[in-house]
Amino acid sequence: MILSTKLHIPQTRSEDLVERAAITERLNKGLKSKLTSVTAPGGYGKTTALSQWLQQSGRSAVWISLGPQDNDLIEFWSYTIAAVNSKHPQFAETVTPYLSSLKSGAFEPFLSAMIRELDRCSDELVIIWDDYHAIELAPIHASVAYFLAYLPAHIHLYVTSRAEMPFPAARLQATGQMVKITIQELRFQLADGIRYFQDCMRLPLSGEKIAVLVERTEGWISGLYLAAISLQRIGDHSDFIRAFSGEHRNIADYLFQEVFSLQSSEMRSFLLETSIADRINGSLCKAVTGRANAQELLEMLEQHNLFIVSLDDRREWYRYHHLFSEFLRRLFRQRYAERAKELHVKAAIWLEEHGFLEDAVEQLFMNGHYDEASLLIEKHLRNLHAKRGVLYRWLRNLPESCFTGKPGLQFLYVKVMVETNELELAQARLRLMEDKLSDPEWKPYAENVHFLSAAVSFYRRDFQRANEYFEIFDRHTPEGSYVQMIEANSFSMYFDTLLSFFNDLHDAERFFSKWIQVWEERDNYPYVGFFYNTYSLLLYEWNRLEEAEAYAEKVLGSTCMQPYALILLSAAVNKARIYQAKGDLAKALDLLEGVKSKIHSVDESMFMRRIEAEKAYLSLASDSFDERWLQTCGIKHTDTIPLGPIKEYLILASVLVERQEVDEALQLLEQLYRLVDQADRTWDKVKVAILQSMAFYQKGDRTNAVMKLETALQLAGPGKYIRSFVDEGAKMTELLREYIRQRQPGASRKSANILYARELLLLLMSEHVDETASSGALITKQELKILRMIDMGLSNKQIAEQLQITAETVKSHLKSMYRKLHVNSREQALEQGQKLKWL
Repeated sequence: MILSTKLHIPQTRSEDLVERAAITERLNKGLKSKLTSVTAPGGYGKTTALSQWLQQSGRSAVWISLGPQDNDLIEFWSYTIAAVNSKHPQFAETVTPYLSSLKSGAFEPFLSAMIRELDRCSDELVIIWDDYHAIELAPIHASVAYFLAYLPAHIHLYVTSRAEMPFPAARLQATGQMVKITIQELRFQLADGIRYFQDCMRLPLSGEKIAVLVERTEGWISGLYLAAISLQRIGDHSDFIRAFSGEHRNIADYLFQEVFSLQSSEMRSFLLETSIADRINGSLCKAVTGRANAQELLEMLEQHNLFIVSLDDRREWYRYHHLFSEFLRRLFRQRYAERAKELHVKAAIWLEEHGFLEDAVEQLFMNGHYDEASLLIEKHLRNLHAKRGVLYRWLRNLPESCFTGKPGLQFLYVKVMVETNELELAQARLRLMEDKLSDPEWKPYAENVHFLSAAVSFYRRDFQRANEYFEIFDRHTPEGSYVQMIEANSFSMYFDTLLSFFNDLHDAERFFSKWIQVWEERDNYPYVGFFYNTYSLLLYEWNRLEEAEAYAEKVLGSTCMQPYALILLSAAVNKARIYQAKGDLAKALDLLEGVKSKIHSVDESMFMRRIEAEKAYLSLASDSFDERWLQTCGIKHTDTIPLGPIKEYLILASVLVERQEVDEALQLLEQLYRLVDQADRTWDKVKVAILQSMAFYQKGDRTNAVMKLETALQLAGPGKYIRSFVDEGAKMTELLREYIRQRQPGASRKSANILYARELLLLLMSEHVDETASSGALITKQELKILRMIDMGLSNKQIAEQLQITAETVKSHLKSMYRKLHVNSREQALEQGQKLKWL
């Protein structure tokens, strides 16, 4: 839920403000830059300076007040979308569907869509992130750096923080695209102090006395404001100023105490009791304090301008000034230790009842009420499940005792661990959970524990243990479980295929065929669709096209699998590739276009993007590639890519190679190879190495092309990969010939890589027989295949094995070919073939 109060531009009272031309000039300069950073410790007027500037300039601006609960990629960017949408009402509708891509940590596709939409907003817009120091999550900092790199010229980002920007900004500074406003510019000089005390606060102080205050506070604005409040309430200004000394924190405590002690007993209690909440309104204050006049007290604080900030135009929601809030909370902990739990629980109850679940949980964490917090999280698991970042932080901060007797919470924690790839921790916790399955309260969760144990074992590549857990799960839950399909209709993929976890495809064949045999006869068992698709892809890789198509069709023809977009799309992509391999590109493209209408998911835009990427890849082979894909795909070769699905980046690399942008392709592929090599994903390494070899070959660098192809052959040989090579077509044929030419002289003819390369070359020649070669009806296609195999040095027996015919049939074809070419031997036939440029 988006809290509108976080998007409200704080209002300032102009009569209390000092005109600061130098600050205004710096802020105006930011309108010619991408980034303006306003950094200084608390109390130097960062927020006030920006809000005052906006009020005076009338610029079109949106404001996002940040807090610790925004340390989540989706949460952070959701607020930015909502803010921009307040100025451009169609913005959220277009950009929000891309948010789901952030689940895997890949922010480039989402930000590309967001930047594209911002570019379409013709008017100048200022975006302000206030209190960015509350953001600690590294992926958010990385996403902000990317956002700034491609920010349109008419969009300007202003960021306030108590610390330096944690994202790289040196390049922006060097190119004049960043304005920095620091403590040096923000602190009051003597002239500012005189105008402030004499004109704004109406205090009859001499310049000499004001100079003492400015010097001792080092121009700290909040300190001067606190001093002014105290001076308005006392008679002897000289004594107060003489006693005024110390560091900022001491000054703050001293002055806050002065201001605090001047309030009535009722107001002091009200301030302390309500300080526990980040945002307050009359109803919340009444619930916490029990005071019927809570709204009146809030209004009184605002009238006296007592460190309270209005968060909306209706004067309903407020917050205390950050420094004042910190002071009040320290005092609260000292004086209200015995009542702390009671008040925090009251606040949490009100927040929960009014739909502010995150704030309710944070309220309980604030004073270490972990048991109550864990109960609240467990109670609202469904509503909080999407809040990955904050949820994981909460679960990690809960003491172990809070998980006792809460199976649902334990189960959720493990699931979050799996999603964040903390598999060792997940496995350890699952083993503890297994020991409790005999307890009555745990029995309803037994199936989930067994299934998750199987999944974790699989992801850890312990396939024997995965089989054992699947057997236990299947024995106890033959009808399946909802937990199997939780993510099946969302785009939350952390890999492209389950084959990525196998270093040997023969192990994959045994694993998936076993469970397909177990589950395929079950009625209404959609989970087997994941295994159908994986097995179909495996069979396709082994060039067993008819079998592969049959498994893809099992999914596409299954009623129970239709609602699950992830399963449906994988099957459609598999079948489209099979159609293309059979030479029917039109049918492949029609299938992918047709599946669009069957996908109904909150992540629909992400699925559509994957479909368009597949269509782009298929069209490369027929010279019908649509250049517009590069503008709409949402990815670039310069992206920082997290470990996860890389298929779209592989397609981008193929496109770049085809467009002769080879250096860009190689830059992208180098990053991809480092990524998948570190994760030891053989499937992905084969794909990347093949594309690297093709890129170098396209560049004319045959030495590196052959080296990369050799890497691919070594990786792919044990698993007998075929289609990954064959799908590259005629250029792979040329490259394999070059590889054999370079490597064969120094290697045994029985070298594994040479034999493998020859097998692939034969298959390529069989698939890509040049039809123009037989257009004169001299010889048939089959005879041309045999002639090319002779050119490779194969015997009649070897040719028969490759073409799956008898040796006698080979001899029959040879006699026919000799007769047509007017030759009497293999050597003469080869000589004639070279003259006709068939070889």
